[in-house]
Amino acid sequence: MLGKLNTRWHEVVELASRERWLIGASLFRIVAGLTILHLYLANYYQRHYLFGPDGVWPFARSLAEARGAGAFSLYVLGRAPLYFEVVFHLGMLFTALWVVGFRTRLMSLLTYVWLWSLHQRNPVLLDGGDNVIRIALLYGIFAELGACFSLDADRLRARRERGGDLQRIKMMTHNAAIVACAVQVCLIYGMAGLYKVQGELWQNGTALYYISRVGEFTWPGHSELLYRSVTLVTALTYVTVAFQLSFPFLFVLNRHTRRLSLAGGFLFHAGIAVMMGLGTFAAFVISVELALISDAEYRAIGAFARRRLLSFETASLSRLLPGRRLRAK
Repeated sequence: MLGKLNTRWHEVVELASRERWLIGASLFRIVAGLTILHLYLANYYQRHYLFGPDGVWPFARSLAEARGAGAFSLYVLGRAPLYFEVVFHLGMLFTALWVVGFRTRLMSLLTYVWLWSLHQRNPVLLDGGDNVIRIALLYGIFAELGACFSLDADRLRARRERGGDLQRIKMMTHNAAIVACAVQVCLIYGMAGLYKVQGELWQNGTALYYISRVGEFTWPGHSELLYRSVTLVTALTYVTVAFQLSFPFLFVLNRHTRRLSLAGGFLFHAGIAVMMGLGTFAAFVISVELALISDAEYRAIGAFARRRLLSFETASLSRLLPGRRLRAK
């Protein structure tokens, strides 16, 4: 009996410590990091007005919230303009180092702390994407985000090849972090769908009409094509609710429905980015969804892309050099 339990335990440990989702986790780091850098750079010339000690959000209020509600922020530890400049630019530096994968685990922690501090300094600028990335970044501290496409990649690969108990523990925490991200994404879609289904405008199919008429969330010259079509507005409204409600079930059912749910998520948020102008919100959610694609699936996508590129190059050369038979190597 004890022998069987011991065997089962080793099987569970082996399964939990297997290398998974390394490519997706690295793509999450790159896409999320570039989006955070975009936020820093887009607000760079307005940084004093938005986040500075004499900015639009009162410094005294941020300080009171930090003391009363525990809303920690590095920006309230000093009021000197030079201190603000140092903290702000360090945030940009740490995020850039995180993107290129230098000391990735440490930079994951520092990027999280600095982004949290920036959000707490001016909370009125937050949207749903900021909430998503803060949660994902917290999980990402425990994940192997530098396994691919990073300056740390060779060092981390050598460490994985050496193996050992410590490496198995790291892979277990990495896998647990990705699973936590998957649960979070399922909760986001599921709760959004449950919230929508209770609304009258979503029930009668007119919600997207009113959304597309909001001036801050329109694409001039194109949003009109949406809200002028009753059939299209109604269909997309119901499809949105149905997709969000079904996402958690599709994601866990099997690998085929999981791929379908993630593809739908990419298209859904790409549409939000284009039609509503919520680019950073969409990029943050897509970055987390990229982490949920397996390494085998990424390799299959890469092999397919290489075959298509080779076929295109061969066909192009055939047209340029008629009469010669070209063979792909």
